[in-house]
Order: sequence, then C-alpha cells, then structure tokens
Amino acid sequence: MKTKSFILFFILIFAISTFSFEISGSYLMELSGYERTFYGGSLTLGDKDILGLEVGVFIPPETIETGKLTYLQPTAFVLFQLPIKNFKVFAGISPIFQFYENEFSLYSYTMYLTKVGASLYLGPLVFTAGANTIIDLSFQQTFGIYGVYGELGLRF
Repeated sequence: MKTKSFILFFILIFAISTFSFEISGSYLMELSGYERTFYGGSLTLGDKDILGLEVGVFIPPETIETGKLTYLQPTAFVLFQLPIKNFKVFAGISPIFQFYENEFSLYSYTMYLTKVGASLYLGPLVFTAGANTIIDLSFQQTFGIYGVYGELGLRF
C-alpha cells in the first residue's frame, strides 16, 4: 500500500509541475464606455508557459447584493505569455459570451475582448494587474470601452 501511495504521490507532483495552473479572483472597473464594475474568477492553465488558456466569469456587484443573476460574462482567453523568473507579461483575446435575460449568447461575431497585463509570483501567491478593451476583427476600432483590473490568485 505504501508503494502505491508513493507512486501516486510522484505522479501527482509530476502532473502539477507539468500542467501548472492558477486560480484567481478579480475586480474589474471600466474607465470608459458603460463605466461598470465586475467581480470575477478564473482558472488559468499553463500559467507560466508561452501559450496559456484562461477560463473565467465576471458578474456585476448587483448579483451578489440582490442574489439575482441578471448578467454573467464567461470568458475563454487564449494567452500569449512571456514568463521571466517570478514575473510574467501577457496578452490575450477572447470571444464575448454573455448570459442576459436568461439566455446565453455570443455578443458579436466580430467583436473580441482583449487584455494585457503582468503577473508577479511570490511563492504560491500571484498578483496580477492589467487593462482590457474590446476590438473588432480589423484591429482598427476599440469601441471606446477600456477597463483595468486586479487579481489575487494561487498557483498550483
């Protein structure tokens, strides 16, 4: 039994080191456009690799205050990352999905949510700050919506 537990422990350590991930909570504030605020959570796979995937969700504060889910924005960012020791610079793009009026939908076929930022790794803690905007496929228009966000996460 000890041998099986020992082997399972090493397989688990290998899997975590190979397929590292990060769980984060975030606060986002739009500085222009609708000037909304959101709370969020995300799971980032391959958080210190050149390519990563971040799956998350954002909700407005009213959802927590009232307990009624009226709007939800899931995200699926493909991240391009440059890890340097305990620091990472990244950029990402995601289609804009939304849950509004009890229905999930794609916000637009031509508009995408983009973000840039930097993360600082202090042991298992991760501090991230960044900015985001919405672009169209020609990369010539941002629709005047800009936001900033901060995240606090744990890296595994």
